[in-house]
Amino acid sequence: MRKVAKIARSLVFSIVLFYFLSLFFTRPLLPPTVQKTIPNLLLEENNAFSSEFQLGCIFSGTIEKNQPLAISLFKKGLPSELISELTRSLSKVLDLRKCKPGDFFSLLASPDHLLLSFEYQKGLLERYKVVNKEGDLVAYSVPVKLTRIVKGLEGEIKNSLWEDMRGKCENPELIMKFSDIFAWQIDFLNEPQKGDRYKLIYEEYEKDGRFVSYGEILAAEYEASGTKYDAILYQDPEGQADYFDLTGKSLRKAFLRSPLNYRRITSTFSASRLHPVFKTYRPHYGVDYAAPYGTPVVSSANGMVTFAGWKRGLGRTIEIRHANGFMTSYGHLSSFALKISNGARVTQGEIIGRVGTSGITTGPHLDYRCMVSGRYVNPLKMNLPSARPVKGNCLPDFNSKKENLLYALNLLTNELTFASAE
Repeated sequence: MRKVAKIARSLVFSIVLFYFLSLFFTRPLLPPTVQKTIPNLLLEENNAFSSEFQLGCIFSGTIEKNQPLAISLFKKGLPSELISELTRSLSKVLDLRKCKPGDFFSLLASPDHLLLSFEYQKGLLERYKVVNKEGDLVAYSVPVKLTRIVKGLEGEIKNSLWEDMRGKCENPELIMKFSDIFAWQIDFLNEPQKGDRYKLIYEEYEKDGRFVSYGEILAAEYEASGTKYDAILYQDPEGQADYFDLTGKSLRKAFLRSPLNYRRITSTFSASRLHPVFKTYRPHYGVDYAAPYGTPVVSSANGMVTFAGWKRGLGRTIEIRHANGFMTSYGHLSSFALKISNGARVTQGEIIGRVGTSGITTGPHLDYRCMVSGRYVNPLKMNLPSARPVKGNCLPDFNSKKENLLYALNLLTNELTFASAE
């Protein structure tokens, strides 16, 4: 009797084992999460596929927190070999380390588990696709269409430019763009007063009705104590764009007022300064800007790097030669930008390094120096040369576009949308 019971138990165990093994070995490589008829139109998107694929497996998902794309795909049931091939192909156009939670992906496969296409949506502005072309997976980026809208904005200063514009903007980017335009004419940290007025015509980009980013400010106006400042964005036939006043003179100077935004002057240019470390009087041919460790430092003007290395008490230092006999120096840096080396070309506003404490210092700051024809000059009192004005042969075109933008500015009484286009 016991022998019969033992045989019966073995038989039941064998049947159960066979059932689970059959499930495992007959499991499809791609899970049929959703079985749909694939329209011929979809298949025509990639002519490498035959129209005989009438049914397919389609699934989609999003990246979860602390979960790389490969794990997300594995959870969907994709075999490891396909995941490896897919991610290897995708990594050629997308840094997979920058995949973020919420990013969307979708996969389309044929009934016999052949990958037809894979799509990855990173935020609102990036879209990538992987397709099967004759057995090889090929990845490429897909242009994202945005709607461009031209808007107008005007207001009056009651507290500060930042506070008064912040309530009318999607984000502070527009305020920074506006203040940068008049950076050489107005100190927006100290000069604005109650009653000053501002106007601007600007671009805004949307996708599916959602704000994505600001484009360029096309025209701007700031009126302070009866003095009016105007700015017109103009691009010449050679593709060079800049902001100009109503006469065609550039609002931009050839040099920035300061090589970093966050700043507090702790030591000025002096022929005899008490050194904070050595406690002796000696010349200080620069301006010290205190700033948090790692604050970006930018080049004051276009030029070429002539020195990037260690320079005695200045520590890590960069020297840049500019046009017309100008030279600038940036000392006590913590690090250099990747492209910075002797002979490298830099542009105005380009990050060249970061604030540090290298050399002889008492805290993180930037030692900024300027030379003209071999002589040190005070950066705070230096007569900054203007950038180039509108070329003479471009003035008729500039004046025509200027009149249109001024007309739009004069129409402003509140927020106004002028036009939109794909």
